[in-house]
Amino acid sequence: MGRLRLSHPGTLLQPLITHLFNSYKLFNLHESYLLPVVYCLTVRKDLPMYSLIFQVLHSKADELCVQLDPPKFVCDFETALIPSIQGNFPNTRVQGCFFYFCQAVLRQAGRLGLRTDYIHNQEIRRKVKMLMALALPVNLALAGFEILNGRKLGLVEALFEYFQREWLPATKIPLWNVHGVIVRTNNHLEGWHSRMNKRARKHHLGFYQFLQLIIDEHSKTGMVVRQMDEGYTRGRGYVRRSAAYRVQ
Repeated sequence: MGRLRLSHPGTLLQPLITHLFNSYKLFNLHESYLLPVVYCLTVRKDLPMYSLIFQVLHSKADELCVQLDPPKFVCDFETALIPSIQGNFPNTRVQGCFFYFCQAVLRQAGRLGLRTDYIHNQEIRRKVKMLMALALPVNLALAGFEILNGRKLGLVEALFEYFQREWLPATKIPLWNVHGVIVRTNNHLEGWHSRMNKRARKHHLGFYQFLQLIIDEHSKTGMVVRQMDEGYTRGRGYVRRSAAYRVQ
């Protein structure tokens, strides 16, 4: 890439399109638009692989004389990804996707046999939702949990024990706590995924077909960034970006 813009990155996403590799994208928030700036094809998704990706980015940034010190990453709760970000970007805040956090709590409720009660028992459903909505200031989250825990029903006791064990260690609270956070999920990137899958026209592209798709997308992204930098608005030659990628 000619330029590297990572002032406010978005997320590394799940595999897309090709079945031969894991495909990850790094998005950057640029003037309220999320734009893909880095594409990675890997055969693994572990700590050494993520660290290698970030080391390559640091090397490229040094080559371009760009300071690569983003204030925040928004990502899924991958076991290997988060420590890799923290190790390679010590000044960066890591924020987990709030949607995936809620899904994790709901899945655990299902494993504990609460699915039917969650659907039909209003009090159970309210308790579970209050647990997921525990986005108090970080220093008050534990106290808020204790208040809820003191009023819990017997049916959700195991779920509260899971939540305390999995999500309340001091190092975990800042990852899921979205108090005061405007962009809380990476759901807005699904529009980009949907468009890319439509352009692919089939589920499993060949390697060179997939590579050409990424090259074409990168070309369009570069044009959009240039137009935004030059202050272009709608008019002749304007490259339209779907509103799905805009962060309000």
